[in-house]
Amino acid sequence: RSFYPATIRPYEMYNDNEGTEDDERSSSSEEWSVLRMIKRNDPHTTMLHCIPNNHMTDEEWGELGRDVSNNTHLKLLHLSGGALNDQSMPLLFRGLTRSASIKEMDLNENGLSAVGFRSMVPFLQSANNLRELYLDNNNIRSEGFNLLFRAL
Repeated sequence: RSFYPATIRPYEMYNDNEGTEDDERSSSSEEWSVLRMIKRNDPHTTMLHCIPNNHMTDEEWGELGRDVSNNTHLKLLHLSGGALNDQSMPLLFRGLTRSASIKEMDLNENGLSAVGFRSMVPFLQSANNLRELYLDNNNIRSEGFNLLFRAL
């Protein structure tokens, strides 16, 4: 099963803080359950689709990257339409350094430039299963294109 859309919200609710009021409120929420399933490497969770959000802290982006990196079942990662920016990309990809399972990544319509794409290079160099990478409507320009081209 895959979940669409999973909204990324402040990451402290994503952690397993059992017994907290925030955790109780979020435990029935589908978007929180999909993030927990990614962290737990649930074999039935194969897609994460995030809609725009400006509420994640630097630490939360890094933790999300590490959880996706450690997940062996996630096939599709959609972070499009303003979900990311040049400041959050390095934070996400500091954690997301590898993936044996991601086959498709959609980063369309984020306004990303070479600054953001530079942080993807280590991931792209090790993502052997990545078959599709969508980058439409970003500010790639020649510097960003050259970075991506050399990484692939």
